[in-house]
Amino acid sequence: MTLNQLEYTLAVAKSGSFKQAAEKLMISQPALSMQVQKLEDEIEIRIFDRTGSPVKITSDGELFLERAQEIVAATHRLTEFSINLHDDFSGQIKMGIIPTLAPFLVPLFADQLLKDYPNFKLDIHEIITERVVNGVRSGDLDAGIISTPINVYGINAIPLFYEKFFIYSSEDHSYNDMKINLNKIKYENLWLLEEGNCFRDQINNFCDLNKIRKNKHFIYRSNSIDALIRLVDTKGGMTILPELSTLSLNEEQEENVRIIAGKPKAREIAIIVRKNHDKVRYVDKIKDYIQSNIPKSMLSSKGLEIVDPEINIDYHKNY
Repeated sequence: MTLNQLEYTLAVAKSGSFKQAAEKLMISQPALSMQVQKLEDEIEIRIFDRTGSPVKITSDGELFLERAQEIVAATHRLTEFSINLHDDFSGQIKMGIIPTLAPFLVPLFADQLLKDYPNFKLDIHEIITERVVNGVRSGDLDAGIISTPINVYGINAIPLFYEKFFIYSSEDHSYNDMKINLNKIKYENLWLLEEGNCFRDQINNFCDLNKIRKNKHFIYRSNSIDALIRLVDTKGGMTILPELSTLSLNEEQEENVRIIAGKPKAREIAIIVRKNHDKVRYVDKIKDYIQSNIPKSMLSSKGLEIVDPEINIDYHKNY
């Protein structure tokens, strides 16, 4: 058997279709079918039941593909490991970053990193937490940056910094009213992200969100922090912002930022990677550049109440 045959077979298993796998691999469907058939003939096992659509994996095929995945992944890791030994960081790292963080974090470190290491290839995907975690687990992503803590088998989290939560309000406040008690918030005037967003779920831990849409005539379902800021600026009311997003506000908007009364609430931001991953030097370099370019006060969790994002993800076998 060959490495190509194993990769072809895994591609069919992942897509459930010879046609779709052939298109992704950019080979003809007959050529793909022939290679898979040659592999099955050699090992004397039927990996796929081709009688239906999508094709189904046989019980023996399941066992074989588990080992095949290990072999293919190990081969890829060996290739990546050799590339990572280059002093010029000439390889590529694919990274997923959550939408409530990416627009504010990436500009802080990416330009300087790529200026210092022009051969460094940084491929960033702005996607929700579940897709980041799934991508890292499957190997489609080398790393991810999300809000943690997270307890998922096979995943390690490397803390980067801690973002405090602030209130952004259009309402008039006196100088002595720089802190706002959450119990006194007018929930009908509070704008939040769409349900299911990890950032919103964290806010749910310290706000009574059941009150938010009561008697509200205009509901805006958004996944963008910038959109919430614009809503407050144009429609009034208030929203809750993570700390990095406040750094991009103009002088007039900065006047609308208020501190949440009580012990400061914050979210932990971390890089997640697979255990025993092979791009350690690349991940370490990104970590160094991030921590060197954010406010130093955000590097410590001392005195903060870390809000759990409550990441609950169901996993299925995915070749």
